[in-house]
Amino acid sequence: MRLRALALAAVPAAFLGVMASAPTASAWSSGNCPVGSFCVWPEYWYGDTDMTPSLTTETEWTGSAPGHIFYNNTSRDVTMTYVVQSDGQGTERTTCVSGVSGSYFTMPMYVTDLKWREDDGTPCY
Repeated sequence: MRLRALALAAVPAAFLGVMASAPTASAWSSGNCPVGSFCVWPEYWYGDTDMTPSLTTETEWTGSAPGHIFYNNTSRDVTMTYVVQSDGQGTERTTCVSGVSGSYFTMPMYVTDLKWREDDGTPCY
């Protein structure tokens, strides 16, 4: 009976250990993006990676880079333009990416434009 009680107590402890080790969105990893660069990776990954980014730039940029994850490893906010990858012809959308932060798209996209953000008083996430 004691063995069963110990086994049942171990399940919640193991679950809490897994939850505590999962990073939060605000702790997104910069992967292999050099300091002073904005990077885009073509595939989703979790944690550090040695995957080659599809885009690494230290300047404003225009083109087409497949993206699933992005990271702004600069001190400046960036306005990023992108389109849905499934058709590549979709509506362009923009978002502001704060300095030293990153996130991911829920579906693959093409990043098409990066510009240093002019502060217009709207929040940047």
